[in-house]
Amino acid sequence: MFKDFRFAFRQLVKQPGFTLIAVLVLALGIGANTAIFSVVNAVLLRPLPYPHSEQLVLLRERLLGPAGFESGSVSYMNYLDWRASQKSFTDLALVRAEGVSLSASDGTSPPEAIRAGRVTANYLSILRVPPLIGRDFAESDDVPGAAKVALISERVWRKQFGASPTAIRQRLNVDGVPREIVGVVSERIRLPRDCDIFVPVADLRADHDFLSRGNHESFSCLGRLRPGATLRKAIAELDIIAADLSRRYPDSNTGRQVSAKLLLEYSVGQYRYLLCVLLGAVACVLLIACANVANLQLARGMTRRKELAVRSALGASRWDLARQVLIESGVVASLGGVCAMLIALWSLDAIRSLVPPNVPRFQETNIDGLVLATTTIISVLAGLLVGTWPALRVSNTVSMAAELHEEGARGSSGAQRQRARAILVIAQVALAVLLLAAAGLTLKSFWRSQQVPLGFSPRGVLTMSIALPPSRYDSPEKIVRFYDQLVEKVRWLPGVSAAAICNNAPFDHHEWDSSFHITGTPPDPPGHEPTSEMAIVSPDYFRALGMSILRGRDFGSEDVSDRPGTVVIDELAAQKFFPGTDPIGKQIDDPVTISEPNQNGVPLTIIGIVPHTRNNAPGEKDDTRNLPMMYFSASQFAKDEENLIIRAKAGFNPHSLISPIKDQIATLDRDQAVSDVATVEENIDDSLASQRLTMTLLGVFAGLAMILASIGLYGVMALIVTQRTRELGIRFALGASRGDVMRLVLGQGAVLVGIGLAAGLLGAFVASRALRSVLYNVAPLDPAALISALLTLSLVALLACFLPARRASLVDPIEALRME
Repeated sequence: MFKDFRFAFRQLVKQPGFTLIAVLVLALGIGANTAIFSVVNAVLLRPLPYPHSEQLVLLRERLLGPAGFESGSVSYMNYLDWRASQKSFTDLALVRAEGVSLSASDGTSPPEAIRAGRVTANYLSILRVPPLIGRDFAESDDVPGAAKVALISERVWRKQFGASPTAIRQRLNVDGVPREIVGVVSERIRLPRDCDIFVPVADLRADHDFLSRGNHESFSCLGRLRPGATLRKAIAELDIIAADLSRRYPDSNTGRQVSAKLLLEYSVGQYRYLLCVLLGAVACVLLIACANVANLQLARGMTRRKELAVRSALGASRWDLARQVLIESGVVASLGGVCAMLIALWSLDAIRSLVPPNVPRFQETNIDGLVLATTTIISVLAGLLVGTWPALRVSNTVSMAAELHEEGARGSSGAQRQRARAILVIAQVALAVLLLAAAGLTLKSFWRSQQVPLGFSPRGVLTMSIALPPSRYDSPEKIVRFYDQLVEKVRWLPGVSAAAICNNAPFDHHEWDSSFHITGTPPDPPGHEPTSEMAIVSPDYFRALGMSILRGRDFGSEDVSDRPGTVVIDELAAQKFFPGTDPIGKQIDDPVTISEPNQNGVPLTIIGIVPHTRNNAPGEKDDTRNLPMMYFSASQFAKDEENLIIRAKAGFNPHSLISPIKDQIATLDRDQAVSDVATVEENIDDSLASQRLTMTLLGVFAGLAMILASIGLYGVMALIVTQRTRELGIRFALGASRGDVMRLVLGQGAVLVGIGLAAGLLGAFVASRALRSVLYNVAPLDPAALISALLTLSLVALLACFLPARRASLVDPIEALRME
C-alpha cells in the first residue's frame, strides 16, 4: 500500500497541470460545503450553552382568529396561572429585554444606553447557570418594595470593574436609580441577547396596569421540562390550562392558547429551511466538481492506457489497477480537502458580513472538531466519487488486451469512454441549470422585496431610541414636556427638515397591536374584536416620514391631554372597518388606556387618514397579518419609550446629525442616553438580511457551478477534437470546408448541452418548489428566471464549445494524416 501511495504522488508530480486543476476544482466544491456546514453547525446543531439545554422551552401566547398570531407576549397574570397549574416543568420564569440607561453611582461616567434583562427571581436557576461571583436573585428581591438589586454581565464586570471581586455590593445607576450589584452573570447567558444587566420584575408588580390580565408587556416565559416529560405532553397540558383560563376570563383570554417551542428551535428555527436549501446548493456544486475531476481522470486514463495495459499483461489484477487509480483520486481529494479548509475560513468572514450582528448564532460560526470531521468525510466521499468510475473503466481487462493489439483507441472501449465522459458533462450542465434557476428565482424575489411600496419615504430619515427612566419622569406631564422640548430643539438644528417621535415606527423591531371597539356599535364577541397596530406619535411625524394626509388633518397643538381625544387611521383601517362611509368624525373607544373588563374607554375622534405603511420585511410572518394602523397623539398618551424620527434636508448626511442631537438631549437631561441609532434605510436593509444572504450565496454557487460545468464541457470537446484529429484531416482531404468541420464539432457539443439543459430544466421544476417558502411574490416556476438560466448557460456553453471547434477548423490535413 505504501508503494501505491508513493507511486501515486510520483504520477501526480509528473502531471502538475492535471494535479493543480483537479485539486483546485475539488477544493472549491469541498470548501463551499465546509463553509455552509459550519454555519449549519453553529446555528442548528451546536447545543445552547446551558446544561441539558434540550429541556429548555420558550412559551408564548398564541391568538386564534383572522387577526391572530403564533407568537405573542405573555400576560403576567396568565403566567402566574400557568406556573401554578402546570406539572410538566420544574418551574417557569418571565424574561424580556428593555432599554435602560447605565451610569456610575458617583456620576463620574456619562450615561450609556444598554439592554437590560427584566426577569423573575428563578430565571438563572431554570437555566442552571449560577453567577460567576456573588449570588443569584432571591425571591425576596422580587417583591414590591424590595431593595434595588441587579446582576451585571461579565462584559460590564470586566470593563467597569476590571473583573475585581470587589464589584459585589457596589452600586450602579440604572435609569437613574441606584442598584446594588449582587452577582455577575456569565457571558453564556444569551437570552435575552446582548444584555449587560439584569433586574427583577419587582418594580412592575406594584403597577396596576401590569396586573391587568389583558396587558401584555413583551414578556416571554422560559421553562425547563422535568426529567421524563416531553414537549408534546407539556403542550397538551398547557392547552388544557389555556382552555380553562378562556372559560374563566372570556374578555381577555378567548381564543388565546399557549405556543411552546424548544428554546433552540425558537431562536433559530426560522433559518432551518434556508440553511437546508443552501446545503442542497453546495451539494450540487460538489457533485459538479466531482464530475469534472472524474472526467479529467478518464481523459488522463487514456494517456496511460499503454502503461496500464502493460501492467495488466505483467500480471497486475483488475483490483491492482483500480486501487492505484482510487489511491491517486484519494490523494487529490485529500489535497483538495486541505485547500478547502483555507477557502472555508476565508468565505466564513464573507458570510458573517452578510448577516446583521443581531441575528442569533450566525456570528458564532467557526471551524470546530465536528466541521473538521465532516470535511474529512466529504473529502473521502469526493475521492470515491472522483475515482470509482474511472477506476472501473481503466481497469477493464478486455480493454487492456485490446490496447495491446492497438484497437482500443478505435474500438468499443473508446466509444464507451466517450459515453462516460458525455454522461458526466450532461450531469454537470443539468446541475448548473438547476442552481442558475434557483439563483434567478431568489434574485427576482429580492428585487421584488425591494420594490414593494412602503407607504413612506425612508431616504434621509434618522432614528434613535430614547427610554426615559420612570424615577425621573414619573408623570405624563414630565414625559410630554421632555419630548415636546426635544422635538422643538431638534427641529431647528441646521440640516433638519422635520422631527417627531413615535413608539412603533416602521422597521424599528417593535410591535404593538391591540383590539378595539368602534363607538356606538354593539359589543364584539370575545375573541372577534377588530385588531389594529398602534403607534403614539407627535405632530409632524407624517411629514418626517414623507407621508401625505389623504383626508382630514394631522395632529396639532389642539390635540393635548385636556382636550377631546383624537386618532388618525390609515387607509387600510378606513377600508376594513368603515367600508362605504367616511370615517372622519367617527369614533373608537380608547384602546390605549388599560381599563377594567366590560368597560369601554373614552371615545376618540378620527381626524385624519394617511397611507398604509409597511412595518416589516416582505415575506415575514408578521407581514402576512397586514394589520391596519392607528395613530394617537403623544400629548394625550404619554409613553416613556419613544423613537426620535428626524428627516434630514436634501444634501445632508443623516449621520452628521447624530452628535448635534445628542448635545440637545444633554441640555435637557445630561443623564439621558440614546440607543439603536440608525437610518430607516439601514433598518430596512437589516430586515432583508436573510433574503440577501440566500440570493448572494445561491448566486455565488450558481456562478461557480456554471464555470465548472463550462470547464468540463470545454475539456471534453477539446479531447474529442484531439481524438478525431485524423478523421478531421480525412474530411478536409475529401473536400470538407472549415465551416463544415466547425459545425460538426459545435453540433456534437450542442447535443450534450441540449440534453443537459433539458434534464436541468426538469430538475429545476422539481427543486424550485422547495424554494417556495423563501420567495416573495415570485412563482416557483417563474418563466423569466428559468429562461434566463437556460440562456445564460447556453451562451457560456457555446463559448466553451466554440474554442475547440475553432481549433478543429484549423487542423492541417497533411499533419493530421501523418498522425496514423
